[in-house]
Formats: sequence, C-alpha cells, structure tokens
Amino acid sequence: MRSTGPAKHSGYFHGFAFGLESYAARLLVRTREKVFQIFVASFRPFPAHTILDIGVSADDHHSSNHLEKRYPHIDRVCGLSIEHLPGLRAQFSGMSLVQGDARALPFADESFDFVYSHAVIEHVGGRDRQAGFVAEALRVARHGVLITTPNRWHPLETHTGLPLLHYLPAALCRRVYRFLGKGMYASEQTLNLMGARVFLGLVREVQPKDASVRLHRVRWLGLASNLVVVVQKAKDGGRGDSPASHRGLGR
Repeated sequence: MRSTGPAKHSGYFHGFAFGLESYAARLLVRTREKVFQIFVASFRPFPAHTILDIGVSADDHHSSNHLEKRYPHIDRVCGLSIEHLPGLRAQFSGMSLVQGDARALPFADESFDFVYSHAVIEHVGGRDRQAGFVAEALRVARHGVLITTPNRWHPLETHTGLPLLHYLPAALCRRVYRFLGKGMYASEQTLNLMGARVFLGLVREVQPKDASVRLHRVRWLGLASNLVVVVQKAKDGGRGDSPASHRGLGR
C-alpha cells in the first residue's frame, strides 16, 4: 500500500472553529481510509484492473486524493477533475489525468473496471444532476462503482463545521448559511446533502437491472457520518476476467 505521507495544512475545514481543525483533519483521514477499505473488500481489484477516480483535487490536505496515496498500482488509475490539475502528475507519477464533467464523462461505455468517487455527488446540483452523475459512473464502469457522500442526518455538517442547521428546510438553511458567512454552501448547486433513503433511492433509479446495490455506513460518535454505496454489476461479481496468475490487492 502507498503511504498517506506527512500531514499538510489545508483550508478544507476552514469552517471549523473552537480549535477543532486538527481533530477534524484526522477524522477526515480516518473516514477516507475506511471508505478505501470498503472499496478493496468489495471489489478485490487485481493489479491489471483500471480505476476511474471522479473528483481528484489540488487540495494539499492530508486526506486529499486518498485513493491515489493508498492504491499501489497508480499507473492503473485515471483521475477526473473539472479543473486542470497538472501538478498531480508530478505528485502521482504514472497516473492519468482528465479534465471533464462527471455528469457527461468523456469516456466510452465500460472504459474502466471500477469507478470510485468520494464526497463529490453532493456538489453537482439537484436530484436530476445527481442521478446523471450516478448513471455516468455506472455507464463507464465494467464491474462496479463506489460512491460516497456525507450523511445529511449526522448532527455535524462537515463542510461548514456547523451543527444541526442543515436539519432545517433547505431554503431556510441556506438563508442562515448566507447570514453566517457560509455563502459558498448556500446553494443547491454547491451543496445538496442526502440521507440514506434518498441516496439509495437515487442509485436504484438508474442502476442496471441485474446489478446489486449495498449501502455501508461509516460512523463517528456512534452515528452514520458518511454513506457509501457499492454497486456490483452482475457479470462476474466485480472481479472481472483477470488471469488466474494475477494477484489481488492485499489488505
């Protein structure tokens, strides 16, 4: 496995106050590691398998691009971002990078064995756009898809660092966010959280008929803080047609 490397400063938790930024940063790393382990356990990828990571980032946070830091076969990973990120090529030598919109992926059907996306779907807009995001991930995946998002019903909203306000009706919550200086997250286009029922319902609307869907929950303080949906296409249980001589990814 690749090391996550030394901790770096980031503005990801710029919304946190009360001296909790360091704690929140460690929490995020732990959460992303749990998601990575769900990916490995669910799909057991071989070295030859290809992975599309939707939502790579130029952020220098310790947890950023966690898949790329942990997955040992970086030359089999393609990162997609809406931004131009030439610096990532130097950071992750051998990795492919593509600039594009996750709701209209610039790839042919079944271009990758697996698609992985961590905490992106809540930033693509309303329900129709989120459904399009999932449909595109499923279209380009040959064997399976993992998508994760923060749970709307956890009491702490991690983008803003504010508790409970996201329980309010959306329009009222966004007015309060603007009043508190959190205008970056005061629009459906930039933050549209989902609970488990809505997330699963959205995936099932667009999943292939012969696919299986499983919801995992990553917990913090005993409550589900992140929701992880794993979709396995029915062809072969997710492992693909790799030769028997290929060895799976060690855990």
